[in-house]
Amino acid sequence: MIGSISRRTWMRAALALAVLAAGLLPVPAVAQQAGNTPGARATVARLNEAILSLMREAAGREPARARLQRFLPVMLDTFDLEAALRVAAAPYFDQSAEPEKRQALDAFARRSAAQYVDRFDSYDGQRIEIVGERPAPRGMLLVDTDLVRAGKTPVRLSYLLRPEGDRWRILDVLAKGTVSQLATQRSEFQNTLRGGGLAALTRDLNSNADRILGGA
Repeated sequence: MIGSISRRTWMRAALALAVLAAGLLPVPAVAQQAGNTPGARATVARLNEAILSLMREAAGREPARARLQRFLPVMLDTFDLEAALRVAAAPYFDQSAEPEKRQALDAFARRSAAQYVDRFDSYDGQRIEIVGERPAPRGMLLVDTDLVRAGKTPVRLSYLLRPEGDRWRILDVLAKGTVSQLATQRSEFQNTLRGGGLAALTRDLNSNADRILGGA
C-alpha cells in the first residue's frame, strides 16, 4: 500500500506532468476567479450524474451502444477533448491537416466514451460526491470526487479543469488521485503515432472502441 508521503509524491508528479503537458496549450482568458468556481463544480457534477446514469442503465441491461450514444454528448460538453488529444498526440496532431484532426478527434471521443461505458457497467447504490477543490498551476483547478460504495473504501477521482471563457472543462483525470489519464494516453499513443501518424491512431482508437462495445 502506498504510504502517505509516497502518495503525496505521486500526486505531485502526476499533476506536474499534466501541467507540463498543458504547457503545450495556450493559456485561455479566465472569466472568473479560481477562488469562486461554481462553474467547475457544475461541470464535474454533470459528469458525475451521467456516470451514475451509465451504471443504472447497465444494471437495467441497456445495450452498450445505446449507453454510449446517451453518454457521448455529456463527454463532449464536459471534457476539452481537443486540448487533451493535442497533448496526448503531440506533435502529430498539430502537424496534421484539418480533416485528419477531425477524424482523430471523433475517434478519440468515441473511444473515451466507450471506456466509461465499459468501466461503469453495474449499479449497487453507489453515489459520487464532490469533496473539495484546489487551485492548480496555469490558472487550472483540481476538483476531487469520491465514488462511494457500501462497505468499501471510496474511490478517489480528481479532475483537472481549465477555464474556457466563462466555463470550465476537464483536461485530465487523476485516478485514485495520482494516476494521470492524460499521461497514460500519451504513453499509449506514441508507438502508433511514430509508426503511422495521426491516421494510424484514428484507426486504432476506432478499433479499440469497437472491441469495447462488442464488435459491429
